[in-house]
Amino acid sequence: MRKVKVEDVMTREVIAAREETPYKDLARLMSDHGVSGIPILDDDRRLIGIVTEADLLLAEESGPEHPHLLLRWLENPKRLAALRHEAEGVRAADVMTTHVVTVRPEDDVRKAAKVLLDAGVKRLPVVDGNRRVVGIVSRRDLLRPYLRSDEDIREEVTEEVIQRVMAIDPRSVTVRVRDGVVGLEGQVEKKSVKEILVELVHRVDGVLGVDDHLSFEHHDREMRRTGPYVPFAGAAGRERTRPGPFLTSPRRPERLTERSLRRGKPTG
Repeated sequence: MRKVKVEDVMTREVIAAREETPYKDLARLMSDHGVSGIPILDDDRRLIGIVTEADLLLAEESGPEHPHLLLRWLENPKRLAALRHEAEGVRAADVMTTHVVTVRPEDDVRKAAKVLLDAGVKRLPVVDGNRRVVGIVSRRDLLRPYLRSDEDIREEVTEEVIQRVMAIDPRSVTVRVRDGVVGLEGQVEKKSVKEILVELVHRVDGVLGVDDHLSFEHHDREMRRTGPYVPFAGAAGRERTRPGPFLTSPRRPERLTERSLRRGKPTG
């Protein structure tokens, strides 16, 4: 059962910039390509930062006495032209965020989605072991596995999970899928098999829920081990079955008394 990885859904053509890229060029790149963030790379294409729309809007002039350019614009929209002029001296290195949350190409899309949501960002750079950017993945990209057709999901559940992984006769389990919810009907051998099967179906990409109507022949979760048949003579010479290890009575702790100590051994 193959899991969808980041490399399966990421965009490989990455719009990137350098530390020295001017403010206006960064804004133009975002506008022309419809992206909200641009990775900043060094000469070896290693990730050193990222510039977002918010970074550009909140860019500060180098002098500490100047307030945020965005606030100045909001106070007086007529100063937009002046803001553009002042921004000409701003470079990517001046506004970029250097602590960048990333994912790897081999990461599962569910893990990547959690990282993205925890970070509160719209997209994540995808880097290799040397922090070279090999792609970028967005919220929309990570939703792609959940847009699978019901028939596609049904085929994977039947062929991959039931037949190949669980080695169950597909004729014993009926699979129906509607709007991403998988319905399971039929009978399997053991309760443990039923539980494992339902869990594996939950993990199939695109599955939003499982409607479980499976039954089972043996309740193996409650079976107690009695061990093999070992005949021994009872009080009247009749053969009995010796209980297995889980049915034997617990041994009482040995009790030491003054009398047993004098004899040199404890009493039971």
